[in-house]
Amino acid sequence: MRFRRASVYAFCLAVAIALTQVPTSAAAPPGAVADPLSPRVRGLSPKMKELIEQGTRRSGTFKSLVETLNKSDIVVYLEQSSTLPSGLDGRLTFLTSAGGVRYLHAQVTSGLNMNELIAVAGHELQHAVEVAAHLEVRDSVTLAVLYERIGVRTEVKDRYDTSAAQSAGRRVRAELG
Repeated sequence: MRFRRASVYAFCLAVAIALTQVPTSAAAPPGAVADPLSPRVRGLSPKMKELIEQGTRRSGTFKSLVETLNKSDIVVYLEQSSTLPSGLDGRLTFLTSAGGVRYLHAQVTSGLNMNELIAVAGHELQHAVEVAAHLEVRDSVTLAVLYERIGVRTEVKDRYDTSAAQSAGRRVRAELG
């Protein structure tokens, strides 16, 4: 019993010391509440995290899309994929909604250079912003209904696109040079 108390005490002391060693620059300002869902746009691999960093640094349009999503109830997971259907460079799907948060999955096709990946990701992030503006989208069915209403059918079966997403992709591409 005595050994257990000493171990618990040592553990608590180690935690207390570790907590006091946090640099002050990492502490939140007084009164600030940290967003536990930040960031809202998340890369699922190191390459996708780099894509998000480069996109926000090099493209004002991309940065604006990320900032808009950071103020929304949307979390977007961004992934590179080699299994997208032929004819698609990217797609957005609905994962789930829970706790007042809607989770989306954006995929961009493999094999593109970084500038093209960023442009396609910008296109998909515009779609996520469109979803954020429509609170009625709570699942895959209501996502499909939204795009049947605001989108234009593409050559790929049961796929829709919007002029806003096409425009966002073109702007990001132009900003990247």
